[in-house]
Amino acid sequence: MHSKIAEDVQNVQEIRCAILTHGGSGSDSTESDGTKSAAGMGMKSMANGNSALEAVVQATRSLEVDPRFNAGIGSELRADGKTMQLDASCMTSRGEFGSVGAVEGVQNPIDIAKGVLLHSPHILIVGDGARIFAKEHNIPMITLSFSDARKSSDSQEHSFCDTVGAVAFDGTMFAAALSSGGLGKSALGRIGDVPFPGCGLFCGPAGAVACTGDGEFIALKLLAREVYGMIEDNLSPSEATDKALNMFDVSVDVGLIVLTKNGFASKARDGMAWSHITEVR
Repeated sequence: MHSKIAEDVQNVQEIRCAILTHGGSGSDSTESDGTKSAAGMGMKSMANGNSALEAVVQATRSLEVDPRFNAGIGSELRADGKTMQLDASCMTSRGEFGSVGAVEGVQNPIDIAKGVLLHSPHILIVGDGARIFAKEHNIPMITLSFSDARKSSDSQEHSFCDTVGAVAFDGTMFAAALSSGGLGKSALGRIGDVPFPGCGLFCGPAGAVACTGDGEFIALKLLAREVYGMIEDNLSPSEATDKALNMFDVSVDVGLIVLTKNGFASKARDGMAWSHITEVR
C-alpha cells in the first residue's frame, strides 16, 4: 500500500457484503495486518448474521486494543502529560447516531458510543457522563490508566492523526464507526471531528464515509457529509476521495474510506494502513 492509494470496483459488480478498516491517516502501511485482522472480525460478525453496525463496532474495538494505532490502549496523552481522553462514534444508514467525547479511563469507547446510539435519546455524551451512562446500561468497561499509555509525553509521538475507523455494508444497511485517542499534548477537554455527525463520519442509503486526519479542519468542512453528497450524486468512491483531498491545502493531513453498493476507495494524504474484504453478487 502506498501514499494516496485508492482502489475502486465501481460499475464492476454489485457488492453483497463488505467492510473497510483504517488505522489513521499517516499510519504505517506495513501495519495493515492490524487493519486486516479488524476487517476479518467485522466480516465474521456479518457472516454470523449480525448487522453492519455490529461489524464496524467489532472492527473498531479490535483497532482500539492494537497499541500501534492511536485509539484505546494506544491513545495519546493530553497537555498535562498524564490524561487520556477518548472520542468515539457510530452511525447507520437508517439515520441512527451515537457518540462519546473526552471520556477517560475506558479502553473501548466505541462500546459506549454504540450504547448511546441504541439506548439514549441523545447523540453525544461527554466526560464523566459517558462513564455514568455506561454503568447505568451495563455496558462493560475495561479501565485504562496512565501506565497503560503506549508512549509518554516525553517520547516520540504518533506520526499520524487521531482516528481509526471502519465502514461496512451487510446487504441491507450501511454503517460506520470511529475511535480516537486524541491529539497529542492537546488541551484537556479538546474534542475533534469524531463525535459529530457529518464531520468524521456519515452514512445514508448511498453508502458510508469515515474520515481521519486533522480533526478541526475536517469538522469545519463537514467532510464526511460533503463526500457522502458526492457519492449521492453518483461520483465513484475513487472520484469522491480525490475530490475530498483537493478540498484542503496540501499541509493538512486528511484521509478517508468510502463504501457504496458498487465500489470502495481509500485515500490519505500521507498514506495509511487500511484493509478491505468484499463479497460481490
